[in-house]
Amino acid sequence: MELSENFKYLGKVNIKTIKESLNKFDWEKFLYRQETFDVHKHTQSVPLIFDKDFRINNPTYLKDFNLCENFLTNLKQKFKKKLGEGFIIRALLVKLKNNSAISPHCDNGMSLNSCNRIHIPIVTNHHVIFTVGEESKYLKIGEMWEINNSQKIHSVSNSSHKDRVHLIVDWMKLAA
Repeated sequence: MELSENFKYLGKVNIKTIKESLNKFDWEKFLYRQETFDVHKHTQSVPLIFDKDFRINNPTYLKDFNLCENFLTNLKQKFKKKLGEGFIIRALLVKLKNNSAISPHCDNGMSLNSCNRIHIPIVTNHHVIFTVGEESKYLKIGEMWEINNSQKIHSVSNSSHKDRVHLIVDWMKLAA
């Protein structure tokens, strides 16, 4: 999706319920992202809505979705107001391990280029820096940030002794 800026602030959301669910997930089970994409080798993921073929319609709702269903339903309403009619095509919780990084990269593929990618920090601190293009930011807990993931090189550095967790949501707008 075309985004003229590196980061676009979309507002805040109460992350209390999703944060309370984090210890209920098996962070060791889903290895696809870190085994398929070298830049994600220092991460662990819990897919909530996800398809390995990166389709642009008919998303698969996975077992762990149930633990976050109310939170994601609330997000849908916020995204409709901020971004327009659409649906969540992907949603995953992503843990970036302490003292590690996601190397600079640019997302590609039709699906990733067709959606709005939103990051919502669930667990973070001031030592976690997200960079898109030449701009770097500390993204605060509960903030919703759309990032320019398909046009700009982006990376994340976690120089703290604590793991960082973001909810990454891809919003697919309906054709006008």
